[in-house]
Amino acid sequence: IMNKETGNKKSEVKQQRKARAREVMDERGFSSGHGTLSRRDTQAPAPLADWFTAHMNRRSFGKGLAWSAVLGAAGLGVYQFASGGDNEVNLESLEVQQKSGWDVGSTNKPLNFDGIVPTDSRNQVFTPQDDAALLAAYQPMSATWQPFFTPTLIQSLKQPTLAQQMRPINSQAMRDTYERATGLREVLSQAQNKKNTLIIADLPGPESIALGAAMADTADLVPGFDNWPHPLGVVKAHETLGAMMYYASEVKEKRAQLKDDAPALLLLDNRRLAPYQDEETQFDNRYLAKAPPPDQLKQRGITNVMYVVRDATQPSELDDLNEDFVGWQQQGIGVQMLRLSDFKPYEEDVTKQNTDGTTSVTRERHHYYYGSPFSHWWFYSHYYYTPYPSASYYRGGGYTPMPRTSPPMANPVSYRPATRPTMFSGTRVGGSTSGVGRSKPTGFGRTSVRVSSSGQVTGTRSGRSGSYGRGLGGWFGG
Repeated sequence: IMNKETGNKKSEVKQQRKARAREVMDERGFSSGHGTLSRRDTQAPAPLADWFTAHMNRRSFGKGLAWSAVLGAAGLGVYQFASGGDNEVNLESLEVQQKSGWDVGSTNKPLNFDGIVPTDSRNQVFTPQDDAALLAAYQPMSATWQPFFTPTLIQSLKQPTLAQQMRPINSQAMRDTYERATGLREVLSQAQNKKNTLIIADLPGPESIALGAAMADTADLVPGFDNWPHPLGVVKAHETLGAMMYYASEVKEKRAQLKDDAPALLLLDNRRLAPYQDEETQFDNRYLAKAPPPDQLKQRGITNVMYVVRDATQPSELDDLNEDFVGWQQQGIGVQMLRLSDFKPYEEDVTKQNTDGTTSVTRERHHYYYGSPFSHWWFYSHYYYTPYPSASYYRGGGYTPMPRTSPPMANPVSYRPATRPTMFSGTRVGGSTSGVGRSKPTGFGRTSVRVSSSGQVTGTRSGRSGSYGRGLGGWFGG
């Protein structure tokens, strides 16, 4: 009975303190909400309220300004802001991870991988790789495309406990993508004007990396992965990182063979907008793709964009790219879609020259556009490329002329970007031709954290049903 009475008394005191906090904030021109403060629209602006709101809304607020200092300057004591000393706020997930650890709130949960292998794609025994090694392999060769390279995912390896958990992966989906991409590489390598087309691969992250590895001696890779892994991450970024580790040696080796006319290949993860439903069991590490504005593309001689998807299950560009694609088209830059599934396997006999001067015939499987050596040429009819007069492919230790067939017996993907309403509509920062990116819509790529009156992150809601996981280190002033 005494425990019950004590509990009731504490609850009553807590409610009184909450009520007093609301009264004080109302007096100063604020209305209180769940983890946020905003000024009432019905009341005349108060100087302190405007100042406080401006600081609350700035992204840089979380990088050094203590809660106690802000509240003190606004004339509010910590006890007036929230009961119990801690307050729940909603912050950008990546910043929370960068300040409080990649696995914030889930430090006891391991990463789960699909397709772990002991060796890399060059059959070398895997050794742990740091961010410097992956940067050396995957950053664009050409300075022209460096501004659009996003190193965020690779930089997560600076977190020692993440680096210790990482493993190379090679899933069946990656192997299938790699094989199909060899067919795409073949036709691109024989095109005269390949540098004028930007290629965007929007596949699941590991598959985008596999496609990039297959084409690394023909195209300049530009990774665009802008998040960190998390044990409960909506986006399985650790799988993309594992794929990068698997192909790192191969990509680095092939990069040395790139020619000056190599086209840029932007690698994206089409899981970046994955459905997010419950912050109790998920960590929202979603992010937006960063696409070059049309004036920047034109400055680099880009006249066309080829958008590569896995198959017919993706009929259009993802929502965060819609305005970019429409804008490119309006500025005279052509946009077409290519389904990687259109490169189909074909079994054929290949004659090889042996070292003793004799020949032998072996059965090999190659991937051709629409599944035949006689339809491979159609690629040039369907897309923006002009082949060399001597276009050929490598078979059995030598080059075989590419059969020219016409007219094409199939049509390219019917696709044209069209404006549609999305949650990202109107979020571009800057002008329509030279914007610098997009602002995230409310509730996207953010997580709720608990902050103490001293400015320390004491927990994150994700990963603990109905409660908070423990935070690691300071956020505002730690």
